[in-house]
Amino acid sequence: MNKHNPLKSAQVRFDNVSVHYYSSPRWLGGKAFKALEQLDLSIETQNLAIVGPSGAGKSTLIELLFGLRKPSLGEVYVCGFPLSRASAKQRQALCQHIQLIPQEPQASLNPYYTVQQILIEPLINIGVVEGQKERVQQVLEDVGLESSLLDRNPQQLSVGQAQRVAIARALIVKPCVLVADEPTSSLDPVSRKQVLDLLAHIQSTRQMRLILVTHDLDAAQALCDEILVLDQGRAVEHGCAKTVALNPSHLTTRALMSAQHNSNTPTKTIGEVSYAT
Repeated sequence: MNKHNPLKSAQVRFDNVSVHYYSSPRWLGGKAFKALEQLDLSIETQNLAIVGPSGAGKSTLIELLFGLRKPSLGEVYVCGFPLSRASAKQRQALCQHIQLIPQEPQASLNPYYTVQQILIEPLINIGVVEGQKERVQQVLEDVGLESSLLDRNPQQLSVGQAQRVAIARALIVKPCVLVADEPTSSLDPVSRKQVLDLLAHIQSTRQMRLILVTHDLDAAQALCDEILVLDQGRAVEHGCAKTVALNPSHLTTRALMSAQHNSNTPTKTIGEVSYAT
């Protein structure tokens, strides 16, 4: 396992990765559902947004990144290490390199822990013993939370506060790659803007890569250098964020843009994406 080095550890690569599911065994005639198909992707210095309709393969991609699923074909590398061959100990070591901001923050926080326990747990997991309180205080300041929240349980937090605690939990180990899974989907408009501003601030003050998984192309354009569009498990468009958002070339991308900005106009449906007619 490589040491925690911001430049090396931020490297993520999908090498011809496919993930197939079978409703019944292949020898009984089961046909493959292709959750991901022949994905080639390299992330080194760029912040990347991954967008697409429901069922496009975004959740499968996240599972692969954290070693929760093995590819049917190909390999996923984080900081040069092949995840499919990682032991439990090695996957634990990778936690210092890559961290997740989950889609549903309150559901991801241990309801029996205080905020302080939630923030200290990742440090214990990677063997950090000294300076825990200092790290907790610093990360609370970084996400704009008061230290008075440390003794509260998740159910005593607002949704916006819970999301900030989830972000703090991810940041406290000082990862090189931060994966944000629909980080604003459960938030009201005010909290959404605050979280997006917070992520932008984190990008400007920490040396890390952001992988943003979202339906929100406005957020993707604001926070990321590049946008990758998935549809039915395949990468259908990939390029500069501004170019993809302002001049999309693929029907799926245009449908996502139209659905986002013309929600009050008559729509037609392609798969699970509606677009203006």
